[in-house]
Amino acid sequence: MLALSVTIGLTLFKVAVGLISGSIGVLSEAIHSALDLVSAAVAYFTIREAGKPADPDHPFGHGKFETLSSLLESALLLAASGFILFEAIKHLQAPQEIQHEWLAMLTIAISMVVSFWAFKHNAGVAKETESSALHVNALHFLSDVIASAGVLLGLILMKLTGWLLIDPLLAIGVGLYIAVISFSQIKKSLLELADTRLPEEEVAQIHAIIGRFRERILDIHDIRTRRSGSMRQIDFHLVTCGLQSVRESHSICDSIEEEIVAFFAGNAHVTIHVEPCEHENVRCRENCPYRKQPHHELHHALDSDVP
Repeated sequence: MLALSVTIGLTLFKVAVGLISGSIGVLSEAIHSALDLVSAAVAYFTIREAGKPADPDHPFGHGKFETLSSLLESALLLAASGFILFEAIKHLQAPQEIQHEWLAMLTIAISMVVSFWAFKHNAGVAKETESSALHVNALHFLSDVIASAGVLLGLILMKLTGWLLIDPLLAIGVGLYIAVISFSQIKKSLLELADTRLPEEEVAQIHAIIGRFRERILDIHDIRTRRSGSMRQIDFHLVTCGLQSVRESHSICDSIEEEIVAFFAGNAHVTIHVEPCEHENVRCRENCPYRKQPHHELHHALDSDVP
């Protein structure tokens, strides 16, 4: 709601001053803020939907809603850059004198301060919750800050030099910058929707956590990872001694799951499929305690797991 309130105020303010001054830079910023308004509204509702628990129709949760929101917000940001570039090129061909320069400069300066505050707030919450939708929303406000800085610089230079081409030239620079960060986020969202594996450093950390249990397990294979909103879905096959009891194998799985989930601050779901060493043709260690037990003791240990 904070982002929505801030964006509504900024949009109305910029539209009014943009129309009064005739500055393509200020008008472009007004359009940018209007798209930010749509983005903030979409993020607000999709984050609420993504936060719902899993249900029979969505057994893996609703995290993809957040990814779709990120994709839509990035597409809107790209549309804003296209409009800014289009208008800037038009004004480049026919430069116009700006009216009420000081009012335009004051508007952009206020916009910079408010947008930077909104960026810091959204970025902090996005980092804490690992929300891709909030991350994109924060990028909207950051692009607002950078765009406003460019427009403000252009207005000041125009006031000092009287060169009318500065306004559209800086608008082109702003438009190109927004296009670059838009394409980057669109790529990230599409990869997430395509169930691309987790980043290499996260997969390496998962292997490291499993490696801490090397004295109790024999091997792992078929590890699969993907991301759904802020949640990571992780599954793999775990090979243990074929003579190990169900209770002991389950205890190892619980311990591994707990450590992985804790590392990702609760934003992970882990599924482990246990397999006996004979099934995978994996030889037990020479000092395997289960194979050293006398036959009658081993069967007594196994029977103790049966209720």
